[in-house]
Amino acid sequence: MPHYRRVEIFAYLGVKNPTARIEHEASTSKIGEDQLFYFQQRGIDYEKAMAAMISGFCKDVFNELPDEFGAEVNQLMSLKLEGSVG
Repeated sequence: MPHYRRVEIFAYLGVKNPTARIEHEASTSKIGEDQLFYFQQRGIDYEKAMAAMISGFCKDVFNELPDEFGAEVNQLMSLKLEGSVG
């Protein structure tokens, strides 16, 4: 995988209690070779394996969106990933 990918995260925490102390933390990691190996041992090519892992990562967020919008976002992401990973 190329090493030029970048992610920017802008967190927003809405709090109504003025005395509350809030923090936000996030982390990411590279997709492991062992994860890709697992897919490939089952006959799934690299591109489809990457798309499946990325879709799985986003699934929980998409499920929180309104039905029609969530389905559309999922479809758009699939189109964007098609032919672009690997």
